[in-house]
Amino acid sequence: MDYPRSMSGVGLVNGRFVDENPITGAPGSLIPAEWGNALTEEVLTVIKAAGIEPTEGLNTQLLEAMRGKKLFATPPQFDVSQTVATTEFVQRALGSLAGQTNYVGEVSLTTADVGKLSIFTGPSTATLPQWSTVPAGGLVTLFASSGSLTVKVRSGENMSTANGTSASALAFAGGNYVTFRRLLLGGGWGLDGGDGALKYSPMFTASMLTAGGYQRLPSGLILQWGLATGGGPSETITYPIAFPNAVFFLSGDDISPAFADIRFSLFRLSLSQFQRFSNTDPGGWNWFAMGY
Repeated sequence: MDYPRSMSGVGLVNGRFVDENPITGAPGSLIPAEWGNALTEEVLTVIKAAGIEPTEGLNTQLLEAMRGKKLFATPPQFDVSQTVATTEFVQRALGSLAGQTNYVGEVSLTTADVGKLSIFTGPSTATLPQWSTVPAGGLVTLFASSGSLTVKVRSGENMSTANGTSASALAFAGGNYVTFRRLLLGGGWGLDGGDGALKYSPMFTASMLTAGGYQRLPSGLILQWGLATGGGPSETITYPIAFPNAVFFLSGDDISPAFADIRFSLFRLSLSQFQRFSNTDPGGWNWFAMGY
């Protein structure tokens, strides 16, 4: 829509309508019927598109139409065009989950599950959506409300975590909440957050849960333990990892099923080793150390 510049005799001044000037005798601009009808139709089209019946004498209908719900449809989830964004679209883009679906058992997720909360109500295995169908940055949020949850990727894809672990499947306990992000390259998914991601955080690095191992905590505290097999009245033990700064606590105890009067003495040789002295060979025995 524009001023009727192409219509002769309208009398525009500097491209705009002007009033008649009775003092100078300058005539006012004319509003051609064609232009007036076009302007009216332009406004009526907006009003009707909003589902409002045009009413003569009611001069707030255009405003009502602009504030209504029918003129602006929420764009599709991954729309990156210059379409007008509704508040619904903005809330979804800011991270508000677009809905919830309950699952149980063996489930293959799709793009319909991206941006939603998927709750697993029993022991389940969830396969993430096909990587190529999800835009980069797409989030899949999962909650294991009851029972364990194994999360897998499709053939040729992979998952990575903050501590560098790369796998085709990750297991989580009941009650865990996890979010996976579709990465930009390589058919990859990243374990992005949630309490289930804590054990894969660099701040919680740990060994396998075996008879000997370690656990690092975010505070810097390191717990280490082991099972030794004896070796005479003295024995040198090497920690699974060296303590960077100091050893706070060191203890050991015999685990022989038969009662024996075994007396232990543990000596801290360094940040990576300690020595056990005892009045006899204890055979199998446990030790525990704490430091940072």
